[in-house]
Amino acid sequence: MLEQNSSVPLYEQLKEQITRDIRAGLYEKGARMPSELEIENSYRVSRITVRRAVSELCDEGLLIKKQGKGTFVVGNGISADMGRLTGFHDYMEEQGRKVETKILERSIIKLKPSLAKEMEISDDDDVFFIKRLMFTDGIPIMIDSCYIPMKRFSGIVEKFHDNDSIFRILKNEYGVKMGKYQKVLKVRKANKEISSYLNCPLGDPLFDLFKLTYDSAGIPVHLSISLIKGEETSYTITGFDGDRMTHNGISWSF
Repeated sequence: MLEQNSSVPLYEQLKEQITRDIRAGLYEKGARMPSELEIENSYRVSRITVRRAVSELCDEGLLIKKQGKGTFVVGNGISADMGRLTGFHDYMEEQGRKVETKILERSIIKLKPSLAKEMEISDDDDVFFIKRLMFTDGIPIMIDSCYIPMKRFSGIVEKFHDNDSIFRILKNEYGVKMGKYQKVLKVRKANKEISSYLNCPLGDPLFDLFKLTYDSAGIPVHLSISLIKGEETSYTITGFDGDRMTHNGISWSF
């Protein structure tokens, strides 16, 4: 029950309680939420309090309102900030989330000249290419294709397995200190292969995020291209805490 005399506003308490109920499985992903009247009666709060709490949970991507149908659960409220230059694994696991990555493809390749120039390497240099499907709490979030120069990171091919973190390997095995990102965001449509991996309809819009990561000395250490589901996904640009991507109640910064 909510604390009427608490210094925490009732709508904030209600938001927290609904979030806990969703994470506990009381309301499952895709389930229709109780009506405003039902929530009002269940938690013994006013209609105004219910509307504000639900509205903010919708803004945060945990709930979604569908015209003429009601309010539905779209995710489990995962939040992370990768603006600190650590990886997807670290931020998800800090919140107690289960992170999984499945290697789809791995090989040693040569980069096309335009990408080799971005990486500040020769066109003839070997590059380790690894393509992964990334999950959080069993939800496929994105397909990530990463390119790492082998001249600097010799032996890196043998170090990668399913569920390994690129950032952790570069940091722990090679002593890399991350410095900054360069990012380019585009939109593309899901082909048959991508739609099967991300469980989205063929032709659905995807965010296509190009990211070049530099070490603290300003030298490129890896290049990645991430494909993220476009439906119910927002990309927020900010000059303070990093750009933020939110999908299906799961959000992180790039």
